Amino acid sequence: MPGGQRREPLSEIAEWASRYLERLDQPFDAWEADFFRRGCSFLSRRLAAGAASSWRSLTLPPERRDEVHPLAARPLTVEETARFRDLLQRIVKEG
Repeated sequence: MPGGQRREPLSEIAEWASRYLERLDQPFDAWEADFFRRGCSFLSRRLAAGAASSWRSLTLPPERRDEVHPLAARPLTVEETARFRDLLQRIVKEG
């Protein structure tokens, strides 16, 4: 796709969406919520590489986070959780 980012096969996108969907049922701190949002944004655009990068940051141990960069993050809202669940379930079904 000229001038844009390469979109990965739906099966790879669905695999990442499934991983994010499983993670959605666990508690988040603000850092994790921020990178979860970013990952879902990449998945909504069918960009597995971005979702993978966000996943690595999301799962970074708390003691290593300041090495990456400090964030002014906020927790996930109930509405965001429902919206992400719908998005991820739809992507998994497409894969």
